[in-house]
Amino acid sequence: MPDILKRKRNNNYSKHKLLKASWSYQTKEFFENSTLHGVRYIAEEDRPFYENFMWLIFVSTSTIVTLIIIVSLWEKFQTNPTITGLDTDFHNWDVPFPGISVCPFSPARRAVIEEYVKEKWGESLTEEKINYLSNFINIIANLTYDNMNELEAYQNDKILPHSDFRALVYKVVDHCEDLILDCYWKGKEFNCCDAFFPTFTEKGFCYSFNSIHAEKTWPWKENEGEIEIKINYIYETDTKWTIEFDGNTTDNPYSIYIHSSDELPGIEMSPQHVWTQAVNRMFFASRTTYTTADARQLTAKQRKCIFEDEVKLKTAEKYSYWACMSDCRMRAALDKCDCVPFFYHQVSGFPYCNLEGLICISKIADELRRSLNCPCELGCENTVYEVEKLSNAVEIGEEPIEIGFVSWPMIRYKREVLFGWVDLLVAFGGIAGLFLGFSLLSGVEIVYYFTMRAACMIYRDSETLIKLEEESEEKILPNIDLGLKINKDETKISTEKIYPMAIPNKKIYVNVPFLN
Repeated sequence: MPDILKRKRNNNYSKHKLLKASWSYQTKEFFENSTLHGVRYIAEEDRPFYENFMWLIFVSTSTIVTLIIIVSLWEKFQTNPTITGLDTDFHNWDVPFPGISVCPFSPARRAVIEEYVKEKWGESLTEEKINYLSNFINIIANLTYDNMNELEAYQNDKILPHSDFRALVYKVVDHCEDLILDCYWKGKEFNCCDAFFPTFTEKGFCYSFNSIHAEKTWPWKENEGEIEIKINYIYETDTKWTIEFDGNTTDNPYSIYIHSSDELPGIEMSPQHVWTQAVNRMFFASRTTYTTADARQLTAKQRKCIFEDEVKLKTAEKYSYWACMSDCRMRAALDKCDCVPFFYHQVSGFPYCNLEGLICISKIADELRRSLNCPCELGCENTVYEVEKLSNAVEIGEEPIEIGFVSWPMIRYKREVLFGWVDLLVAFGGIAGLFLGFSLLSGVEIVYYFTMRAACMIYRDSETLIKLEEESEEKILPNIDLGLKINKDETKISTEKIYPMAIPNKKIYVNVPFLN
């Protein structure tokens, strides 16, 4: 065929049309040469139709079963890829003693508050005014999300202090030496106030032992500078694993919280015991769950925990569930009221509220207590403390309380990967290989046939595609006797005149008898 005619014919076919023809050709080639089991029998032309159809059913069924099993494996990988088992190597553990927070129901005594009121506002105040101011200071000293709404009654009073509430609390609350007495750690006596430090919490003002979030600077020891807090550990060889202290709980019961040393009492916690000196021994068990490093290959949603260095919180150096929830509430308060309550630790960029700010927060306190749907997961190392044994005091009001571990060994669980990415890949490959003989190279082969190979054929062998396309478009019509009589000298007959419904680019064969 002359080049001019060839180019003219090639121009009649768009790239899209050639690509369609190439895909059709490659599909046939793939079915004939595929390494997948049973596929080549579907397209064999010399096979009877029922045999081709039978193999199509077999291959389709295997493909559907493969996909169903792969989906179930994927769901397992997403929802349950880890396993938690008991760790029995307890002899080499360093076991931190938990934080013990002692939170009196009324951290500030009424007599101390009234004395402060008279000192600040003068002795000439009426009894009514003293009660009014004392009630306000008592609310501040006991401030939590539960009683914050009581501040609305003091909103427009100019005489009240409107800021620097932490300093006010320090001036009226009972000091450590007034609340916690006769302390023993592992059976050895120590100065209570060298280990029980003031803490501001969402549950109110407390004194905490072995908590890294206790206040490191406070007015009673301002000459000593910042206090260094060290975490206390227990060991299997210790004669005792307890702390013991006494207190004056006759009219002021203590809520005792047992928590991790990197936490403080929060909204989500309940006290393990309300101490009225009716109990003199409280023993607990700790259940620690830690996660192996290979779990980092999974997402936090899959393993259902977050490593302490994985999520950066602006309000805490290390991640924990308690820190995340506190951070969430602080951010919500800052967003809606431009400040945070003073019972949170000081963080740059989170200013403490004045009185107007606290009243603003009181209006969203219910929302904050419901935790705002905070996106917080447990830490990958998490410890739960459960009280297992309480012993009644011999004489109520006379006995100190002893708090400690119920026994050794401690219970520790290990969370590790059961089903990782490699296991998932092997499982996928095994199922696909069992039902279809599929491998990674089979997938590459499929992509190759319908991308690179199909595209290259358009540019390197377009003549073959055009020929195939013409053959597929060519429609052979039956001979048509139009009943025309023409002379032999007439060498041209218009198709349109002979057959007005002629289709462009279609060959039409007609019988035209010539006159003798």
